[in-house]
Amino acid sequence: MLTFDAIRDLERTENQSKKLQKLPEDIAAQIREYIIRKERLTEKTSADIMEMENILSTIKRLMELRESKILTAAMDTVRTGLPPEHMTKEEESAFYKLVDILKQHREKFLHELRHEPGVMYRVKRAVPAFVGPDMNTYELHEDEVINIPKPLDELLLKEGIIEKA
Repeated sequence: MLTFDAIRDLERTENQSKKLQKLPEDIAAQIREYIIRKERLTEKTSADIMEMENILSTIKRLMELRESKILTAAMDTVRTGLPPEHMTKEEESAFYKLVDILKQHREKFLHELRHEPGVMYRVKRAVPAFVGPDMNTYELHEDEVINIPKPLDELLLKEGIIEKA
């Protein structure tokens, strides 16, 4: 059962480390249950109200610490390809969306710098890895913005997999 001291310890440990700390997989449910339990108190004293404010403040600091680490890790992952450890499922989902957005931004920016000829396309639906006519391997992710060489672009346009960005 989660307590205020346990929540405070999670926040303190997170604050003292540069890496994400392991949290229970069901941490959100545990915190929600704890808050509901505290709010059910029939006679709330000023100490109870102050404790609830402290709890919510501590939870907010814990989440902000983790968000900051996840943002930094996303930038590192774009460069290195190595994701961090100890993310919750919800954090992992947001993390990979952020990594995809950063990769797309980087690729588009570098493409524009090089003034490569060609058109940028947005992937309408994901396609597993395949080898194109140029013998390069392609793996298309939904909403990714990419440059596809001819004649592969024509085929993917015809199949409705990509569209001009």
